[in-house]
Amino acid sequence: MSTRIEKLSERISELEEENGNLRRLDETVRRNNALFNALLVNCSAGITLTGPDRRIVRVVRGLTGIDAAQLAGVPLELLVVPEDRDLVVECYRRLLRRTCEKTSFEARVPRADGTITRFSLTLTDMLDDPNVQGIVCNYVDLGCAAV
Repeated sequence: MSTRIEKLSERISELEEENGNLRRLDETVRRNNALFNALLVNCSAGITLTGPDRRIVRVVRGLTGIDAAQLAGVPLELLVVPEDRDLVVECYRRLLRRTCEKTSFEARVPRADGTITRFSLTLTDMLDDPNVQGIVCNYVDLGCAAV
């Protein structure tokens, strides 16, 4: 009986230690999320994650004023003016043919208020990164960029 009690006591100690570790991990994740969110709020660049089919998976930080929830599943090229759509498609083709890991271009983008602004966009192939598994689109509104 005492051996069983000793084993239970040891197991309780292990669980308490594990619980403490999980609490510390949870606090670290909270601090990192708060830091990331604070950096995004003060960032002048937008970040969108797309799949290889160019469809938006997630808008991390948008700059157009369009509700991010409405953009999920929309092909990225549909967010630029029709004359610039082929450019977006060709940049994705280059990435997927593995001729480059990153490509940059400029395109005209309508904002939610109807105005059109010029964006500088950079696509980065992160499909092989298990933490991302997508193509990252970073963009800056050139009308608002610091000179």
